[in-house]
Parts: sequence; structure tokens; C-alpha cells
Amino acid sequence: MHRKKRKLFCMAAVLIFLVFAGCGGKEAEPEETVVLLEEESEKEAVLEEDTEQKSAGEEESKDRKKTEPEMIVVYVCGEVQKEGVVTLPAGSRVYQAIEMAGGVTEEAEASWLNLAEVLTDGARIYVPDKEEVSGANPAIPQGAGSGSPEAAGGLVNLNQASREELMTLPGIGEAKAEAILQYRTEHGNFDSIDEIKNISGIKDGVFEKIKDKITV
Repeated sequence: MHRKKRKLFCMAAVLIFLVFAGCGGKEAEPEETVVLLEEESEKEAVLEEDTEQKSAGEEESKDRKKTEPEMIVVYVCGEVQKEGVVTLPAGSRVYQAIEMAGGVTEEAEASWLNLAEVLTDGARIYVPDKEEVSGANPAIPQGAGSGSPEAAGGLVNLNQASREELMTLPGIGEAKAEAILQYRTEHGNFDSIDEIKNISGIKDGVFEKIKDKITV
């Protein structure tokens, strides 16, 4: 009888222990879940903040690109204080490029140029001197553009023309036009139209096509 009571008592104690142990385990689960949810929430908040900062940076970069003007590069030479390449905003005028080259010299005949002409990327602006305009090219009207065909009575001036203007000549493509500009830079102005035959690729055949369309 006593043994049975002791056995029942032990079983009851074990059951009570298991009940309390089970309750303790169930209470621990919500606490762990809350911690995990808080950590997950913090991670999401950090990711959201990073995404917002990245988006703001991208928008700022786009706005900066929109406000930055497109730039062009032109070569200014002749009777200017500082010959060389200058960079200006697209839509700039001839007079602005000359100003960036330090202005004209005392010998310059700036009135020959169309100072209001809009520049294009890669253009060459040549400022002649008074003697050059009045002597070498007496037929060139004042106020004409910088080396345009109209400036020489419909002829392309080899010493003034830009690459695009040279390419209007028959048989002169981009490569030959670049070669003419390079020759002009290395050797100075052409003394005669025949001198153009010194350029590789321009022989008698091409010269015959353009001789009546060019001048110096």
C-alpha cells in the first residue's frame, strides 16, 4: 500500500514537473520571436534607407548632367595673342573663341571675320593680318565668315577653310581634309594652289577636279 502511494506520488511529481517545464518552454518562444522580428525590422529599415540614399544620388547625378552645358573644341590661330585649342559651350560665337585666345594682335584684320558666326565642334578660326587681306586676297569682302566658300567669291580658301568646307570639294573626303589641315599646321599657309599636291593622295587627277574651286 505504501509502495503504491509512493509510486503514485512520484508519478504525480513527474507530471507536475513536465507541465511546468512545458509552460516555461512555451513562454520562451514568444520572447525569441519578438527579438527576431525586431532584428528583421531593423534590417529592413537599413535597406530602405540605403535604397532611398542611392535613388537620391542617382537623381542628383541626372540633374547635374542636365544642367551641364555641352562643350565644343575649336582651334584659334593667326593674329591672336595665344594660338591654340580652346573649349567653349556649344552655341558660342567666333568672337568668344578669339577672346579666349587672348584677343587679336595690332596687325589683325578682325573685321574680315564674321564675329557673330556660331561655332561648330572642331572648327578652325584663322584671324588674318591687314597685309594678308588687302594684298594676298584683295577680292575677299570684309565681314565674310571665317574661311567659308562665300568668303572667297565661291572658292574654298585652302588657308582658311575648315574640315567640313574642304570636304565640299570633289574628291576630298574626311581623310584628305584632315591631311590638308595637318599640312597647314606643320608647314604654314599654302603659297599656291599647286602646293596641295604635296599632300598624300592628292595628285593630278584630284587636282584637276578642284583647281577651279580653290584659292589661297
